[in-house]
Amino acid sequence: QVVLQALPLAPVSVRLDQTASACAMGGGRDSDVGEAVEVTDGGGKWKVPTWQAPVQAVQLALHPDGPLINATRSGYLQKRAGSSKLRWNIRYFELKEGMIRWWRPSLKEQVFLPEIPRAVLMDPRPAPVRCLDLGRMTSLRRTKVKFPYSTRIEVLFDESYKKYRLELRAEKECEIIEWYRILQRFTDETVEREVDKDPEDEAAAQPEAGGL
Repeated sequence: QVVLQALPLAPVSVRLDQTASACAMGGGRDSDVGEAVEVTDGGGKWKVPTWQAPVQAVQLALHPDGPLINATRSGYLQKRAGSSKLRWNIRYFELKEGMIRWWRPSLKEQVFLPEIPRAVLMDPRPAPVRCLDLGRMTSLRRTKVKFPYSTRIEVLFDESYKKYRLELRAEKECEIIEWYRILQRFTDETVEREVDKDPEDEAAAQPEAGGL
């Protein structure tokens, strides 16, 4: 009769240290072996090698198009503002640094639609008809119309900033969809700008009229 006797196994910590040493000597990929970390379980504290970097608790979800402050787009759009329901005007729009502004092209340019209107190419560039801060936008609505343009977008701003209702459309469906995709980011993200001083702090620092 043959009696089999089980040999005692080495402690867990010893086996893991041996495995890590073997990997470091060529038994495994050097790039996968990290520093040992301490793990606590019911049996006490022991060390295990880290096979990959731990996931951070808080990570910045980067947008594939980059930071929102770098979002840019320009082109001709048809706009309808205020309470008008029939009047659509062709304007040249520019979105840059979190601001949307537009210029009024000449009648000839509204017909032939050159790549960039002459007013925008002037140096110095004339002031736009309007310039709005998209950081103060409260909502963005998208509506579909069967004819003559399938998609329209409506931009609403904070009433304390501007009581302005801007509705946009384009002759090409892909063009207005790209504008909608960029404007939608301003409802989910914020724009960070660097300024030398806060205007509110400067106003508070100025002495009141008639003071000492």
